[in-house]
Amino acid sequence: MQAEGRIVESFNSGWVFKKAPVGKELAVNAPKWESGWQEVEIPHTWNAKDMQVQYDNFYEGPAYYKKQYFFPAEMKGKRVFLRFEGVGAVTEVYVNGSLATTHKGAYSAFSCEIGTLLKPGADNEIIVKADNASRPDVIPINHVLFGVYGGMYRPVWLIMTEPYTICVTDCASSGVYITQKNVSKKQADVKVKVKLDNGTLQPASLTLQNTIYNQEGKQVATQSRSFDLTAQGVQSFEADFKIKNPTLWQGRKNPYLYKVVSRLIRDGKVIDEVVQPLGLRKYEIVAGDGFYLNGEKYPMYGVTRHQDWWGLGSALKNENHDFDLATIMDIGATTVRFAHYQQSDYLYSRCDSLGLIIWAE
Repeated sequence: MQAEGRIVESFNSGWVFKKAPVGKELAVNAPKWESGWQEVEIPHTWNAKDMQVQYDNFYEGPAYYKKQYFFPAEMKGKRVFLRFEGVGAVTEVYVNGSLATTHKGAYSAFSCEIGTLLKPGADNEIIVKADNASRPDVIPINHVLFGVYGGMYRPVWLIMTEPYTICVTDCASSGVYITQKNVSKKQADVKVKVKLDNGTLQPASLTLQNTIYNQEGKQVATQSRSFDLTAQGVQSFEADFKIKNPTLWQGRKNPYLYKVVSRLIRDGKVIDEVVQPLGLRKYEIVAGDGFYLNGEKYPMYGVTRHQDWWGLGSALKNENHDFDLATIMDIGATTVRFAHYQQSDYLYSRCDSLGLIIWAE
């Protein structure tokens, strides 16, 4: 199902990269700034080799990525965001020389709004400074237990929306939060909370529609609610559902996924849409007995998975994640432990559809 309303594009090509001089910051107006850039494709890390074969030459410190982005004049009035799935480890993002956002942490996604800094109908310069130097205020604080790869090692996305949107900048989440309780073969209670963001100075008359579909694409339940979205800021709206006789997510035996589609509608037209998976399940851990899934004892066999590959470091593509998951499935695992950090969005979603229980740290 293709989402409507917003534009989501890969932002991984067209980047150039360079390290800073050892132990120094690199001033944008310095002569060395213009030379020495190399073309790179995201995902990218500068530690793919020195971390693994030349550790005594391991580089930790600042480096820079630069990209030219032409913003079409006809897109003026759209809200524009960048979503970074992971940058090691401390990040500064600049658009046309102005600081758009900062982020601390090598493993969590983050997003920022850049539309007000862009020049319509012109080339725009985007610079990302990444720094994986050890520092006491960013976990992990050093490279002792495992090395923190530097760089834009996970994908980057460009997102364009209307002025009224399902929230993009809420900790880089989908803006849609789904919770479940009282799950059984007879019924499941589902709550869908959607955060909406008004980027204008005026309230707007909108309708929010939340619809649940089964795995075969048939509508199971739907709710609509109309309201005036207040000016400038984020509001939350909730919808409650009771799903009768649900098909439960039963691990590898039957990793059944429903689909929750949240649509924002104005004047009868869908202006934004977010699609989220939903696996209905009840789990419990009984001391001295084990793990239970939907009332059935479910042994947890598995492995610990780190996100690096020989020769690639942490800059993995989806086919690398798929290879790891195929290997994990092949040995009969029911569980995968992600050590010791948030891993790729793609990996979590694939585990959902494969029936792997995630032990997340």
